[in-house]
Amino acid sequence: MPCPNSARKRSKTMAFRVSPEEYEQITNLAKLSGMDKQDFIMAKLMDHEIVVRPSTRVYKALKGTMAEIYQQLLRIRAGGELSASVEETLLILSNIFAGLESSEEPAEIDIENQSVWDLKRE
Repeated sequence: MPCPNSARKRSKTMAFRVSPEEYEQITNLAKLSGMDKQDFIMAKLMDHEIVVRPSTRVYKALKGTMAEIYQQLLRIRAGGELSASVEETLLILSNIFAGLESSEEPAEIDIENQSVWDLKRE
């Protein structure tokens, strides 16, 4: 129902249906961007650049998403399969992290992984 305030900038309402998986993905992406769903969807539709501004809200969203990914990775380690939504989230997060520049030393896990790859077969 439209707002009766005629001075309101956004006076029209649009609605559309999505699958539960699509809804979850849109919600997660909006949380990770630090925007609400309406602003996130509008920015994507209008092809505007989305700039993530650090905040406690973004931190909590990242923490929750990373906890979910960690649980999925533990399940995979035990012999399970990766769900499509988590795979998509991993791809998005890896693209975000790949775009970040870092002047830090390599992480301990990266050094450990490299040492495993450097092992030679006899």
